[in-house]
Amino acid sequence: MSSFFQRRTNFIVLFIAGAIFFTALGFFVATGVDQPSQIQAQELWTEGSGFSDGKDEVPSFAPIAKQMRKSVVRVEVLGSVSGSTIPMVPDGQAPEDEFHDPNNPDGQLPEDHPTVPSEGSGVIIRSDGYILTNNHVVDGGQSITVFLSEGESYDAQIVGADARDDLALIKVEPEGDLSVAPLGDSDAMEIGDWVMAMGNPLGFQYSATVGVVSGKGRALPASTFRDFIQTDAAIYPGNSGGPLFNLAGEVIGINTAVIPDTNLGFAVPINSAKEILPDLLEVGSVTRGYLGVTIMDVVDNPEAPVDVTQGAYVQAVHEGAPAAGGDIQEGDVIVEFDGEEVVDSTQLTNLVTRTEPDSTVVMVVVRDGARKNLEITIGKLPGTLE
Repeated sequence: MSSFFQRRTNFIVLFIAGAIFFTALGFFVATGVDQPSQIQAQELWTEGSGFSDGKDEVPSFAPIAKQMRKSVVRVEVLGSVSGSTIPMVPDGQAPEDEFHDPNNPDGQLPEDHPTVPSEGSGVIIRSDGYILTNNHVVDGGQSITVFLSEGESYDAQIVGADARDDLALIKVEPEGDLSVAPLGDSDAMEIGDWVMAMGNPLGFQYSATVGVVSGKGRALPASTFRDFIQTDAAIYPGNSGGPLFNLAGEVIGINTAVIPDTNLGFAVPINSAKEILPDLLEVGSVTRGYLGVTIMDVVDNPEAPVDVTQGAYVQAVHEGAPAAGGDIQEGDVIVEFDGEEVVDSTQLTNLVTRTEPDSTVVMVVVRDGARKNLEITIGKLPGTLE
């Protein structure tokens, strides 16, 4: 009998304890104490972060694509197209194994190679028919045809081309003014900024892909250009020469390269194109400055001075080059060029090539732990026109 009362007493105690627990829990939930809703949690997460509170929608690229479509063209080339300067970009060029043929180390096709059609893209930059595209799209072409978005087609001629920057300026004779894409400022673009690539990838005309700027100042194997914009906006064969737009509908790059089996595409910054467009228009080629040194980044060279954290380390000075006449020596670290701080070898290369030949500049080098000013007269890069 006592056992029965003991069990009943335990049951009553457990019942009362459970009632108290669930009553307290209900009050807890009802009052919201320390139990923020999903919206409240979002507010707590974003408060003071400096980022969006989630209320702004992701921007639509539809208005840009609709407005800029008429400025994007398809470029069809018929001819003995030479090997691309960037093997990772097929675009109708020679297959990849030809770039590694030991009997053809330069990747050039023989003169009797059969004519083959290839396609790329381009962007209209002047209403009277001037179009910017890649050099590897039109190089070696016997005939070039440009197709507009509305179906019109025109024969095109190469006005100027530059293999180093892989850019070409071509011209058509339109019946009226053409729609022009405004040129933006590629230097203002930052990693994480939205971009849209337009062109004719894989034969699909006037396609658009969207991504962000995922890197700047990139160098690629087999390319002498060393200042690419990297993007995860999908770029495929046929996109080459097409525009990379920012959110304002401005061209900030010319789509040029893609690494196969990755989501990495590369574009020549439009500011680089702006620098050489006058030469392409007036002369047909680009004249560049020349220093005559072999350089590498300080951070990549264990022989560089430990107290120098940036600059271009001089591995060798070419005989008879402007650098030799200006007393640049092997082992110097170039830290300043014509008043501008030198961060790495890529920047120095760009600064030199953009300098007018026969110009005299002051360079600062670190030698034996001391800074030394040198006056150098920049020469002309071999292979460019007089």
